[in-house]
Amino acid sequence: MTLNDLLSSVLPANRQFEFLSLQTIPIETHTVVTPDRYDKKVAKRTIKTQHFFSLFHQEKVFFSLEVYVYITLWGEMDADRLVFVSKADTNGYCDTKISIRDVTKALLKFILSIDPNYYLQRVKPIERPYKKMNIKMITPAGTPAESLRTLAGRLKQFGSTKLNGSASSFHQKDFYHSFTCSRKILTKICLFTRPASQYLFPDSSKNTKKHILNGEELLKWWGSILDSLLVDYFQNGTQAKLRIPGEDPARVKLYLRGMQYPLWQVGDIFTPNEKSLAVYSIPLFPDDPKARFIHQLAEEDRLLKVSSSTFWIELQERQEFKLSVTVSVMGVSGYTLATPSLVPSSADVIVPRSKKQFKAIKKYITGEEYDTEEGAIEAFLNIRDFLVLRLAKNFQVLTGKKEYRARSQLAPTSKVNSMTVTMLKPRKKSKTQAQPAINRTYAK
Repeated sequence: MTLNDLLSSVLPANRQFEFLSLQTIPIETHTVVTPDRYDKKVAKRTIKTQHFFSLFHQEKVFFSLEVYVYITLWGEMDADRLVFVSKADTNGYCDTKISIRDVTKALLKFILSIDPNYYLQRVKPIERPYKKMNIKMITPAGTPAESLRTLAGRLKQFGSTKLNGSASSFHQKDFYHSFTCSRKILTKICLFTRPASQYLFPDSSKNTKKHILNGEELLKWWGSILDSLLVDYFQNGTQAKLRIPGEDPARVKLYLRGMQYPLWQVGDIFTPNEKSLAVYSIPLFPDDPKARFIHQLAEEDRLLKVSSSTFWIELQERQEFKLSVTVSVMGVSGYTLATPSLVPSSADVIVPRSKKQFKAIKKYITGEEYDTEEGAIEAFLNIRDFLVLRLAKNFQVLTGKKEYRARSQLAPTSKVNSMTVTMLKPRKKSKTQAQPAINRTYAK
């Protein structure tokens, strides 16, 4: 099932939408959880890929979701997959009735359906193997004559003076690695909920149509999505855990009463027991407060002294948490009912040629100001023009198929316009920091 099909099934019938699906080139990275040197099972490699989705309606962006996928290779065909939901947000500039919950679930279903080997076909290594290939580097300390001799040597060896030229044998054969693993793979989903007025859409909280969830509402909203995925797409016996730092376990269980999946428990999927050292059980994700606290413990020389239970207690006392709001960690760990086998096509994802280009496209959304509708329109126009002029591509267009019943006075689900799952501070910036608009001179 394509991404177009999944989104069409949850968007309102006969309404036209566009979507942007970006993905970075997979790259080798550090292990998600710091390994204990005494562990017998040690990860050989960890591959990280970033996805960024945006939805548009009537030439306005209104929803974005950021997800990281980690493939950890343990041995011969043995691997696991971790889906980290980083950020999600809407800005309130969509005038039609939409269930953002269903849209988010559809996007996660798309991620879960991808064959893990798709991420392993073309992997960028952590370090370029210059020494192995006997490549001399140009340094600021070198003389002009030495630099010219180095460039001449590259031209003779690779047919190019550049080490990242697409025509060079270095780039094609040696720069990227490839691996394989079993498609029957242990899958984990992890997210961190903390309410905020905006993350991906700066100043969107100034839009009075944007509905902002408080901590408990956000926890329940994401809980309902994971619970639905557990029931529909995961095998029996899958772990499902909820942790609210500093909260009494009996109170945490109150949030689990309404769950359909029967095996929800208090805790998190990474902590083997509360006495284990936090450094060997807490995952390190991008822009993550847990990771920042781990780094602080390292600076204080306390990494080998703080247990997991102490870690969660002290985490609650950090400045980021002292706002009397409900925050939580949710996790799922198990096997999906269907073996992930989808290989995304160019219609499903756009893979920019570099991380720099990925960030540039993403910034056309995250670099706008959404205090007025103009920001949502500018983001659409800038990305459309970038895709056409720079990549010779365009938005994927779809038509919704879901029939919505008349609005109930009690059902506010379609009004959810703000879902944030990290604890970053809202980005403050001036218009001068936004990505510059593209000159639109071609005929539409």
